[in-house]
Amino acid sequence: MEPQRETKNEQAPWYQRGWSLLKRYPIPAGAIFLLLVSLVFWLARRGDLANWTLLGIIIWGGIPLLWETISRLWQREFSIDVIAAIAIIGSLWLREYLAGAIIVLMLSGGEALEAFALRRARSSLSALAERAPRTTHVWRDKQLIDVPVETIEPGMTIVIKPGELVPVDGMIVQGASNVSQADITGEPLPVRKQTGMGLLSGSVNLDGILEVRASKPSAESKYAQIVKLVAEAQEHKAPIHRLADRYSIVFTLLTLGLASAAWFTSGNQVYALAVLVVATPCPLILATPIAIMSGINIAARNGIIVKSGAAIEQLGEVNVAVFDKTGTLTLGMPEVSTVLLLPEDQRETPYTEREILAYAASVEQLSTHILASAIVKASQQRQIPLYTSNNFEETFGKGVCATIDSASSREVTPPDGEEPLTVAVGNRTYMRMLDIPLPAYFLEERERRRALGQICSFVALNGRVQALIVMEDVPRPEIQQLCPALKHEGIEQTILLTGDSEAVARQVGQMALMDRVIAQCLPEDKVRVVRDMENEGHKALMVGDGINDAPVLATATVGMALGTQGLTAAASAADTVLLSNDIMRVDTAVFLGRRVMRIARQGIWIGMGLSGLAMIFAALGYIQPAAGAILQEGIDVLVIFNALRVNAIHRGAGSSLPSSLPSRAACGGAKRREKEGLRET
Repeated sequence: MEPQRETKNEQAPWYQRGWSLLKRYPIPAGAIFLLLVSLVFWLARRGDLANWTLLGIIIWGGIPLLWETISRLWQREFSIDVIAAIAIIGSLWLREYLAGAIIVLMLSGGEALEAFALRRARSSLSALAERAPRTTHVWRDKQLIDVPVETIEPGMTIVIKPGELVPVDGMIVQGASNVSQADITGEPLPVRKQTGMGLLSGSVNLDGILEVRASKPSAESKYAQIVKLVAEAQEHKAPIHRLADRYSIVFTLLTLGLASAAWFTSGNQVYALAVLVVATPCPLILATPIAIMSGINIAARNGIIVKSGAAIEQLGEVNVAVFDKTGTLTLGMPEVSTVLLLPEDQRETPYTEREILAYAASVEQLSTHILASAIVKASQQRQIPLYTSNNFEETFGKGVCATIDSASSREVTPPDGEEPLTVAVGNRTYMRMLDIPLPAYFLEERERRRALGQICSFVALNGRVQALIVMEDVPRPEIQQLCPALKHEGIEQTILLTGDSEAVARQVGQMALMDRVIAQCLPEDKVRVVRDMENEGHKALMVGDGINDAPVLATATVGMALGTQGLTAAASAADTVLLSNDIMRVDTAVFLGRRVMRIARQGIWIGMGLSGLAMIFAALGYIQPAAGAILQEGIDVLVIFNALRVNAIHRGAGSSLPSSLPSRAACGGAKRREKEGLRET
């Protein structure tokens, strides 16, 4: 509910917003107020009261900060705050109350600035959760009423008005509209949606009224899953804090050594205190979490959900990219590539490819099988009219059979006046079940095509096989650009890791310009391969989309899931999720990881460098403790602004590389066939 409170605060009067800030950041607010009071006393020449006020600041803010530092040390967590704690104690010991008060303001103010910057960096992620619809519309007794989204069950029909967010995943049963999917997939252009097309929750209905049949409850919809992933991303503390604390051990020792040397050589304890004050290492504390959370924000804008700061850090360090094939480098959906007819000397009837597709699609349109969808899609692309089928029967995973009125559809005269026409479409086993003889020509073609990873369906008309429909999994058009783009970002090796056959894997691997191809891998084999690479010192990025990819996604240094087919086990196991079918966003994610970590480390070294320089001047007596505290606050602001440069990162995936579209190739679908029970026997 935090985003809701922030939205209300932004709309509240200035004095309410001010009071809200005071309640949210009491220590820095109280420190500023008491510093002003101390200034008034000093101007009134009441130095005693001014000092007591400054002491009040140290007690008010210093005790909680000291207690937090001691608690961390008790838990064996060495923190960079140790220097600040020593400086506060030193200011009390030497009665340098102004320096101590400024250190308290610096630490508490730095934390407040960090919280503010992180809240801004998370703004788009919070907005995503905030936009989740609470109610939707349904028809009741010819009246449109509002109901809570939580009450929507699969099968219910809801009404979505123009401008409204789609609350649940479903299928359009009536209406047409332009729909924006930018928040879900990152696609900038609206998509025209019509009756019979699927609709993702989180999309925005732009201009038409849609009636949608829900396919999932709201809690299981894509938008709800994205919001859940966002919440997970926000709950994780950036682990690079540990990196900053590792720097802090050396930095603390150097600081204490320099402070001791300044005291020993000058004989003045104030010099040592000044060194401690300018060394108070807020830059180390602030540099990394702001940069990382800003990187998570930028990734979300590009359709990439990053679940934790660890994933951003690791994306900046991976040097090997490993890819699954089916559904990752390929579209994962078979498409009709060829319709083979009998040789002319074996044909009894001169059927054409258009007729074969018309008959097959007319029967397959009643099936929900993945191959049926491919055949129907092929007929639609060729603008072939379909016809009504009767007596439909399906043996799932094997084939379908039905009758159609051939006289109303044939472009040639049917043989012997046979009507109606019986159409059977299926695999070899299905044809044998129907006692339909298989021509040797088609059996030979089937074996040859299967060796290339293609899928074949026989088409029989009135008990005689007349054609073989060949389908294949088509590579994504941009895969030739992917590996060069990743190499440009510092990836040393790219690997294709698939359960498909050696011949098919090599064909796709060559098209994708992969360095290595490892085929015929079971899920446990994929895990073993990735573990072996990491044992050799590599850091692996694994990209996959299926349930059988979940183990290796969880094993890899960074697991990246393609979530376009629904946020499944792969997305749950992965560290990052791509919400678009654009595989080039893998390159975008690596690019962001590299740049975010570069800026984070810049902040660490800039802060340490400037603090080290100031420490030298303080040790020589050129900087007094109070002036050093103010100088350190300026360094903090500089580091924060440097970290916020992450928000300015922008680059389209692969934009610096020339576009090169590959031709279609024979791409197998062993994994997809395993999942869907494709007709391959």
